Amino acid sequence: MRNTKILKKVMLTSTALLLMGTVAPAAGQAHAASANVQSIFKQVGLKYNSGKTVKKEESKQTAKKPATSKPQSSQPSQPSNTSSNAQKPSQGQNSSFGDKIIATGEKYMGTPYRLGANYAREGKFDCSAFTQHVFKQNGINLPRSSRSQSKVGVDVPRNQLQKGDLLFFKLRGKSQIGHVAIYAGNGKVLHTWGPGGVRYDKLSTPWLDQGFVKATRVR
Repeated sequence: MRNTKILKKVMLTSTALLLMGTVAPAAGQAHAASANVQSIFKQVGLKYNSGKTVKKEESKQTAKKPATSKPQSSQPSQPSNTSSNAQKPSQGQNSSFGDKIIATGEKYMGTPYRLGANYAREGKFDCSAFTQHVFKQNGINLPRSSRSQSKVGVDVPRNQLQKGDLLFFKLRGKSQIGHVAIYAGNGKVLHTWGPGGVRYDKLSTPWLDQGFVKATRVR
């Protein structure tokens, strides 16, 4: 009886091997041939795997080895650079030239006015002595009189005024420039004239508005 079973397995195995060794069938028959081979292998205790024979016992014993994790590095990570370490620009770097001129002029607020004054000797200004002194503190040498100062720099339209621009005016009854002021922004001028000395006035003040001649930008 046992010999008969062994003989049967041998015959079935031979048949399966013959089927595998034949020329590849047409596309419609390939699936059926593969199914027959798998059925025969199953009867004799073998496993069919893409044309290769593997014993069931061996396939069961095959197991995947667990993946070993790499040991973590004990070296501490380097800290990244942050923006807090970067140097912030100083406020002075953001100041415009006009802001510097106005800041300088404000130091002399209330300084008395006198026509033809010499500040070094008297501690007083007239209008052009004031502008000359303020600009000199910022590295620019201007002539002494308002008329001469009006010829320095680039002419600027009244609707394009910026802080630090020089403004020139004719006085009532005069045909030539006789007064100079510094534009301070927001429709204001910084200058010196008459009682009160160095101060702010509005450009819309009638005698300034009506006497306006020109503006120049000196840098």
